[in-house]
Amino acid sequence: MLRKSNTPQSEEKRSGSVKKLDSAAKVAADLWANQGSSLVVAGGITALTEKSKELQVAVNFLNSILGNDGKTVDHKGGNPAHKASYSDLASLIADMKGGKVKTLIIHRVNPGFVLPVEMGFADAVKKVEMVIYTGDRIDETGVFADYITPDNHALESWSDMELAAGVYSICQPAIRPMYDTRSFQLSLMTWAYLANQGPARLRDYETFYDYLRVFWKSDIHPKYGKGQGFEDFWQSVLQKGFTGDLNNGSSARSFKLDAFTSIKPAATKEGFELALYATSQHGDGSLANVSWLHELPDPVTKAVWDNYVMVSLATAEKHGLKQATVVELTVGDKTLELPVLIQPGLHDDVLAVAVGFGRTRAGKVGNGIGKNAFAVMSAKDGKVVASGLTATFKKTSKKYELAITQGHHTMEGRTIAVEATLADYNKKKSTGIPHPHVWSIWSGHEYSGHKWGMAVDLHTCTGCSSCVIACQSENNIPVVGKRYVIEGREMHWLRIDRYYIGNPADAEAVFQPVMCQHCDNAPCETVCPVLATVHSDEGLNDMVYNRCVGTRYCANNCPYKVRRFNWFNYAKLIEKPLHMALNPSVGVRTRGVMEKCTFCVQRIQDAKTVARNEKRQLKDGDVKVACQTACPAGGIVFGDLNDPNSAVAKIFKTEERGYALLEEWHAKPSVRYLSKIRNNDKESTGDQKGHGTAKQGEHS
Repeated sequence: MLRKSNTPQSEEKRSGSVKKLDSAAKVAADLWANQGSSLVVAGGITALTEKSKELQVAVNFLNSILGNDGKTVDHKGGNPAHKASYSDLASLIADMKGGKVKTLIIHRVNPGFVLPVEMGFADAVKKVEMVIYTGDRIDETGVFADYITPDNHALESWSDMELAAGVYSICQPAIRPMYDTRSFQLSLMTWAYLANQGPARLRDYETFYDYLRVFWKSDIHPKYGKGQGFEDFWQSVLQKGFTGDLNNGSSARSFKLDAFTSIKPAATKEGFELALYATSQHGDGSLANVSWLHELPDPVTKAVWDNYVMVSLATAEKHGLKQATVVELTVGDKTLELPVLIQPGLHDDVLAVAVGFGRTRAGKVGNGIGKNAFAVMSAKDGKVVASGLTATFKKTSKKYELAITQGHHTMEGRTIAVEATLADYNKKKSTGIPHPHVWSIWSGHEYSGHKWGMAVDLHTCTGCSSCVIACQSENNIPVVGKRYVIEGREMHWLRIDRYYIGNPADAEAVFQPVMCQHCDNAPCETVCPVLATVHSDEGLNDMVYNRCVGTRYCANNCPYKVRRFNWFNYAKLIEKPLHMALNPSVGVRTRGVMEKCTFCVQRIQDAKTVARNEKRQLKDGDVKVACQTACPAGGIVFGDLNDPNSAVAKIFKTEERGYALLEEWHAKPSVRYLSKIRNNDKESTGDQKGHGTAKQGEHS
């Protein structure tokens, strides 16, 4: 019999449990209302728990009872290459230890870094007579190899793939090989021919391209050519990118109820549960030598150049932890020393650490950044456990400074990242958007030609930061390193602000991309003593680098804080071959000038040139800025506001969710944001519906 406690803490816990139960019931009701068009998924490193198999059984069962099998779940058309497992790898390692493997070819993977120590890869690989590694560097796995045969970069090789059952694609190179490398496919052909174990016809081909064309001519063209000659078929596939027919004829499977017999109740654990996770920037750490990714802020924590152990607000308060306190994290007999990052919304019994850091042989950039969290994973009977591990920590007296690009986490009641619940939005479409009267002592600008503008939909933004990297690549934006990020000298022209909403202990996040707003009443233009920042006749706030003398008055007067000052000549630090990544359409700035978003003016000029050569007017869609093309959710729209038929003009005129950032400053930005709508049936409370005011406690 349960005994009800009347203590405030017990009541609070009971209320929290009821709240979570209500949320689960809401999710269940939504799924049931969308039978046959819903999808339940589980995967990734966070799903690698001791109950990972039971979790997948539950997922399959839910999809079956929801009628998703054969509709949103296609069990026949998946990629046939994605069938590997840790148990298969464990079997291979066992054979290596037993001397059954004479030659081992490792192609572009790094098991020496990502596998748990218990799997014994390091010991097993030493017992193989010949190890060939095709990685692009002598990394944590390459050190065990007898031969390093560097593979071409993916942009340097011909290849093909089966994307899904019945769908084929050709990968064509974009550049010639830059170094003395050879494609893995050609290496396999060469080795097979020399060993007299491959088809005799291999001797007829000098390159893999020759072999690829013959294969497509004999095996793919007869099935999907549709009467075309091979050359026409080949060219059409290169242009379209793929050929074939997706097999959508998957029928519903019957769920085997005896699968439930493998599900056992989870044992109660004391202490904390460790959750390892892969960040959107680093993944498994294979690109750890790319400085862009290290300086790209984490979408939630906004930290760069490190990993850390995240703890909740309550855990930090209970154990006297401050931001950047170093703790000794213990999992079984393994330990890691990591700084603490206090994270609102994290469960009180969970510790979270990102993987992909702690590389020792990544290269000049990636070596020694953070700690290798893969090292605390466990493995048993061919099964790897990365999440749900029992962990403890011990506070030390050490401090470790974290570089975090955002020091504020609440909007303080201002109209910045506007959001509303679905219930509020259905009542009033403009919920939470005050729209103050805008006036100016200036007569304003006249735009007889184009007037460029942008719309950003906060409802679709996930904070993934693809737009930030696209902007950096497009505009030759330098990396400054951890030291100068701490000093506030990061150079990104586009940033993504993250604000916490609601109760800090159970906070939600809202993301807002912020770039130069190209204001009609631009505060920066009125204070520049040398006219280095001026207004164009197409509504752009231009920067004339040759005039800029670095007073930084414009940055001080900008309410959006989107201008960057290059304190050093970063261009001198660019080493070969990184200079080849520079965009020749954008100048590389010297030290001492202000930089900012230009609305990709070089792309505007290029589109004008194309239209002029084709003797036509610019049409909507001719100009796509870098951030717009990179956004996977289609949340950024750019175009001509003077074209009434353009997508962005229609948003400005008709979208009820639209608002300008800090309209009360009367700057008249050329960027409009569309408010975020929380897909729930709750109603906001407080005077400012749709505005979050969560505070972050110690994290602030």
